[in-house]
Amino acid sequence: MTILKMTAEDYTLSAEYLGPMLEALEKRGIDEQQALAGLDIEPGCWRDPKARVTALTFKRFSRRLVELTGEPWIGWELGASMPLSSHGFLGYAAMSSNTLGDAIELAVKFFRTRGTIVQLEAFVEGEWAVLQLNEMLSLGEHGPLLTESLFSSFHFMGLQLMPDIEILGELRFAYPEPAYFSRLRPMIPVPIYFDCAYSQMRFPAERLQRRLRFADPRLAQMAAAQCEQEMEQIKAPPALLGQVRRVMLAGSGGFPGVEEVASEMHMSSRTLKRKLQQLGTSYQKLLDDLRKGLAVEYLTQSGRSVDDIALALGYSDASNFARAFRRWTGKSPSDYR
Repeated sequence: MTILKMTAEDYTLSAEYLGPMLEALEKRGIDEQQALAGLDIEPGCWRDPKARVTALTFKRFSRRLVELTGEPWIGWELGASMPLSSHGFLGYAAMSSNTLGDAIELAVKFFRTRGTIVQLEAFVEGEWAVLQLNEMLSLGEHGPLLTESLFSSFHFMGLQLMPDIEILGELRFAYPEPAYFSRLRPMIPVPIYFDCAYSQMRFPAERLQRRLRFADPRLAQMAAAQCEQEMEQIKAPPALLGQVRRVMLAGSGGFPGVEEVASEMHMSSRTLKRKLQQLGTSYQKLLDDLRKGLAVEYLTQSGRSVDDIALALGYSDASNFARAFRRWTGKSPSDYR
């Protein structure tokens, strides 16, 4: 199977995204030589639209960025500073689309041209349109910087394409609230939730029909054609983490064990464990993260009792669930609610 041939080195990001990171350092008096010292990054590669960097290289440079600036929240600044051109031909295709829904459809279809570290998914859930980021390999400590920079970028792109629109929606993050976030929360005009099952931007679904400011069907078609050509040159890693989560969620009467999930995916449990380890995670961590995320969403978004939530998440009683939840978040379910 293709899954068995993939390694973490196959997950990449467009080198063009290194440009805004270097500019952020330069504004703080940190030159390119200091920023790149000891890193496997070819000088000037961020000016080549075809250049890619591996996930490992991106993680190392992200760590360097935070260490040199002392600003772990810098992802928000990076996203705000990215012009549409930072997203290559995909940015031009989205910008010139007829409606917001058309732009998002293109973004999902061609997101691989920008990176394979995360996958972009879009769907409608009730009154909300949802943009969801799915990790293709475990991001760990680097999750906040990448997620926050992308969400910040999406937000400011939206403001450029639909000026004067009222800001409505919510943000959900699939990681604990960072210590630095207390200083940012007052500046973000929508509700924010952490420890969720998935990282999502949510906004009114009716906006998908809104016409964009720079709509140009001819330019959109030309840019999309270029994206098609780029897609042919980029290896598509299988969404193993997403596949495992889907199998977990599809089970009835609780979450399946690793043997059941492996069997459903036509591989041995040993192979599945090995592949997950290569991607920086484990079956138990995926299960804990999924349970934690669902628990947080049930507690904050519904009126379900703690007993009902415990049962839904496969715990034999509320006390076992409460102990696990305290281990995940440092709070009891009632205190968190």
